[in-house]
Amino acid sequence: MAEHSASTLESIFTRQALQYMDVFPIALLELTDNGEITQYNTAWADLMELPGDERNMVEYVHQEDRSLWRQALYELRHRPDISFNQRLRFVHPQGELRWFDISLKRRDVRFYLVVNDITQHKRREIALQASQRSALSLLDSMPGLIYRGRNNHDWTMEFVSAGCLQLTGYPAERLMDSHDCTYNSLIHPDDADYVWREVQYALSRYQPYELRYRIRCADNSIKNVWEKGVGIYSDSREVLGIEGAIFEIVTP
Repeated sequence: MAEHSASTLESIFTRQALQYMDVFPIALLELTDNGEITQYNTAWADLMELPGDERNMVEYVHQEDRSLWRQALYELRHRPDISFNQRLRFVHPQGELRWFDISLKRRDVRFYLVVNDITQHKRREIALQASQRSALSLLDSMPGLIYRGRNNHDWTMEFVSAGCLQLTGYPAERLMDSHDCTYNSLIHPDDADYVWREVQYALSRYQPYELRYRIRCADNSIKNVWEKGVGIYSDSREVLGIEGAIFEIVTP
């Protein structure tokens, strides 16, 4: 009779624990020592599915991330004082790829897992990266130099397109955030004051600027260039930087 009562009491506490877990909007799971799912809340069921009997968590993990998952279980078995925090790819039973930030902790002979779904964020990140690669590819295909820089006497460059090499003879990386090879050092000394003065005049009026001047290239040749640029301003109309394009003036 006492044994039956203890079993009943354990069942009641288990149900209460599950109800408490269901309060959380984030997925919570309890796993056995070998990673089989024993308890989960409704947030996990909404994310993936209702696990069948003896469903092992590794079955949800993307093939390429399974070694990382198994390594985490192994390390936590030997060092239960630590936790495993990682971003892993999971695969929904219907085949959809998901990205989860997970936190795994071991206690006694059980693992406790917190799963945060970041799939939408990751999809936006991937789409943005693809868009940026496309835009960068377009900029790099331009025959001139596309730039974004600081409004200082060195014309320090924060971004320079690949067309820099064809125009100046220097690779784009050489001019970015450089102290020994600034864009101002390329401008012909007789034109440097003119460039500074005209840009500052346009910026003070929040207008675009258009310039023609000479630059000295890596091979010491002189080129005539045409530049069109605009200022970048804060909400308080403070100049944050400049951006524009520079092309060689080809005379017949």
